[in-house]
Amino acid sequence: MPSLFFTCPKTRQQADTGIMTDAESLRDTWSMTLNVNCPHCGEMHAVSVRETYIDDAIRNVSEIARRV
Repeated sequence: MPSLFFTCPKTRQQADTGIMTDAESLRDTWSMTLNVNCPHCGEMHAVSVRETYIDDAIRNVSEIARRV
């Protein structure tokens, strides 16, 4: 199962939430907010699930784009 990522609002770097999920679970929690400790700036961020992404999905789109 892939990991859920967010973008640190302070450093703009990608950060892993430590939550393993899939598209169906993500859809079911779409309106929730996560409190995550950021590995880049050390702060706790309140991140809307709508602002997160599944890293595997981003990689798959990138791979498809390279082939076209």
